Amino acid sequence: MKTSSSASIDVGRLWPRESMNMLAAQIVGVVVLLLAWQFAGTHALAGKTLPPLTDVLHIFTISWRRALLLRSAASTLGSALIGLAAGSLLGIATAMLTRLLPMLEPGLDRLSVVVNAMPVIALGPVLIITAGREATPPLLAAVPVFFQMYVATTAGIAGAEKTTLQYLRATGASHWTTLLRLELPSALPTLISGLKVCVTTAMLGAIVGEWFGAARGLGIVILNTMQNFQIPLLWAAVLITASIALLGYVLMSMAERFVSRRMA
Repeated sequence: MKTSSSASIDVGRLWPRESMNMLAAQIVGVVVLLLAWQFAGTHALAGKTLPPLTDVLHIFTISWRRALLLRSAASTLGSALIGLAAGSLLGIATAMLTRLLPMLEPGLDRLSVVVNAMPVIALGPVLIITAGREATPPLLAAVPVFFQMYVATTAGIAGAEKTTLQYLRATGASHWTTLLRLELPSALPTLISGLKVCVTTAMLGAIVGEWFGAARGLGIVILNTMQNFQIPLLWAAVLITASIALLGYVLMSMAERFVSRRMA
């Protein structure tokens, strides 16, 4: 009896009832959405622009189309990951700089807002000329990631425990020591929360960057199939894009939950 009780406690810690209920609700929501898609496509409620889900899934059974989608997905995912890493590192480093040199904070705040506010339609052609077609997708993925991670890091650093911060300052700790020992570790949950949003924006930025003339990628597949009215293949590319973004969001949510529990 004691063994079963302890096992139930362990399971309860690993999978809280609230998390299980939320996961079940999310799964039900996805299933309902897919069934609604199938119903709407079968009865042509949106015309030819929305094929049944079964027609879209049939695309993956055709070898050459499946190979095309997998190659394109690998290219887009690579650009998104590069942009995610570069934008995150730059945003965190900029936030750290404003903490170490407060006099720079107003100017860097305005600069980050200006960079984020620049229209992609205007920024894309400039990047093609200056950085080249291959570098444009990861760069356009990095721009929104930089702003979001800069904001998340700044907010996380500002939320460090005040009592401990005052103690470190009273003991003569430098700004660099305080930043590394207290403020950055305290900002970790906020950073991971920012990464949840950045996963999606990085994928979107990479796809938009591919529209400006990249050689391969899901953005090229979406653009070509839209122009040639290959609707099932278009939806297959969109489905892969959404699946990658959703998988990244789920992984970041799991990491956020793990870190929050460890730091609680």
